[in-house]
Amino acid sequence: MIPVTNKAEERKFDTLLNSITPGNVYFVTGKNGSGKSRFFAYATKEIRQSQIRGRPKSDRLLCLSGTMYDKYPPLIYKAKASDWNVVYLGNKVNNNMVSGTAPFRVLCHYMLRHLESPLLRWSIARALDRLSFQPYVALRFSARGLEPSKASDSLDSELVCDLLEPTNDLGLVDRYIGRLASGDIRLSDMRFFRGGKPFGLSDLSSGERQYALAILGFIYCGSERCTVFYDEPENSLHPEWQLSIVKDLAEVAEDLILNATLIIATHSPLIASSVRNGRVHICDLPAGQAWQRADLFGRASDTVLRERFHLYSGRLPEVAGIINKCLGLIARNETEDEVFKVAQAELHAMKLDFTPDDPLAEIVATILEL
Repeated sequence: MIPVTNKAEERKFDTLLNSITPGNVYFVTGKNGSGKSRFFAYATKEIRQSQIRGRPKSDRLLCLSGTMYDKYPPLIYKAKASDWNVVYLGNKVNNNMVSGTAPFRVLCHYMLRHLESPLLRWSIARALDRLSFQPYVALRFSARGLEPSKASDSLDSELVCDLLEPTNDLGLVDRYIGRLASGDIRLSDMRFFRGGKPFGLSDLSSGERQYALAILGFIYCGSERCTVFYDEPENSLHPEWQLSIVKDLAEVAEDLILNATLIIATHSPLIASSVRNGRVHICDLPAGQAWQRADLFGRASDTVLRERFHLYSGRLPEVAGIINKCLGLIARNETEDEVFKVAQAELHAMKLDFTPDDPLAEIVATILEL
């Protein structure tokens, strides 16, 4: 389903889109239902239509998604792999169904065409190191519209590619590219290697699969002055990778001198504070009417939660609430009242086990001793 916008919201979205400056990083935040998906749907549709009209707002549109339920419009997710102006690396396919292999099929087209590019090797090496992958992949293909025997006479079902060294048989690679373009074959699996052991797409964790797709997708599918939309990258990612995913994308853009624009919709304070200040902007929907210069880099998660996500404690509300209630009663010297006794008993029943360095450890211990 395509998100529905009203005229007032479209005017706001249009202002946000038109005030974006190439080469910067933009974070879109807000609670569920605040309009992040609607902005992504509106903005990507506008950029795609500008390309079709011949007055492109962006030379290439690259759409990534950490969620199976992204709201990119059909103009985006129905784009063909051969349409170099728009690259959709989400999980939707033409019939709006979901496929975990589909985005890697798109990536495969670009990867084969840029195997020998020396400009990409530093970024690829860093990405593979982040994922602990070895520097080669095995691409497995299945036949489409041909008898298996006829397909096997012309090409093997697997092509192993070295991603860092110029040792690939480019004549053979070109034959695979031609067969992919004609639709005779298509990618059925992409196998990565760790310690010599192969890991197909189904063997990888959802976080590994997403990280590999995002980083390699940007390296191989990005282009000068491209615009990258990434919807909820935090999904399936360990907090350590939440801290690095967008930072790694920004570094790829710098390495390759792409002057790319990154637009990230996120609920994660780790992601929102992961890129160095200076060229980072943020808009909190639905109230936000304009981009604000962000200065969140290096701040503690609790600070980012409070200042940007309006969550004034990283603790569960029921824990923070009962502690605050007890402290209020203590401040009013009402520790002998029944209300305090009930609150104290409720706090005790929670069986909290704070570490000694937790600033509330001593406070809770004192409350329970009264």
